[in-house]
Amino acid sequence: MRFRTKSGLSIAYRSRGQGRTMALLHPVGLCGAFWDPVVAELEEEFRLITPDARGHGDSDVPCEGFGHDELSDDVAELIRAVGQAPTIVVGCSMGGMTAQALSVRAPDLLAGVVIANTAHRRNDQGRATMEQRAQAALKGMPTTLQTTLTRWFDADLQVLRPDLVLKARDWLLAADPVVHCWSWRAIRDLNYAEQLETMQRPAMVIAGLRDQSTPVAAMKDLAATIPDCEYQELDTGHLAPLEQPKQFAALLRAFANRVHAG
Repeated sequence: MRFRTKSGLSIAYRSRGQGRTMALLHPVGLCGAFWDPVVAELEEEFRLITPDARGHGDSDVPCEGFGHDELSDDVAELIRAVGQAPTIVVGCSMGGMTAQALSVRAPDLLAGVVIANTAHRRNDQGRATMEQRAQAALKGMPTTLQTTLTRWFDADLQVLRPDLVLKARDWLLAADPVVHCWSWRAIRDLNYAEQLETMQRPAMVIAGLRDQSTPVAAMKDLAATIPDCEYQELDTGHLAPLEQPKQFAALLRAFANRVHAG
């Protein structure tokens, strides 16, 4: 399915299941299909909406760069149109940054927010690293492939679950390198830390104990920033929903039940 936003861009999305709604936001360079294993665990209890971020998957490629404000506005428009707000919004990696933006820019649409495997602060060194990744992307997706997969999957998992690595590889190679560059610059400019300190929606942060991109310390810092935030850990790398969909889905189910009960 597709939805045209006020920007003129057509955003691709899928909707599966029925019941209370969750919107699931994917990492950089990937697409909504990233969430399929989690959706399979939850679709008998919830309605799951999985959009492709602008420029990703089957969504339109914009004619200029964008930030998390624009990414979150796309999701806000989608939720208003088909999402049955208030909705629980779940984001992993870049999707978790967009979820932060939504909690700041459109809190009325959120019943709760879940942020996995992502940071909320960026120091000078971090911004320089993100800019290096942006510039590398312009040389073509194959040039960034191995370093990205190594950050996302540790050596043991690459041996044990080559299917996951190959799936991520195919998604990355299908990505637009210019959009990938713009996405890294959006990640570089992440800056919602102060606003999160006054967030008034239920929140949960999920860290991966083996995450090489966003260490546990950064996830604990994020959880400590958001008032009354629940903190959880899974024995995963950077893509927790892909590595352990059953366990990730169980955390979402329990969180959603608490939110709706309370």
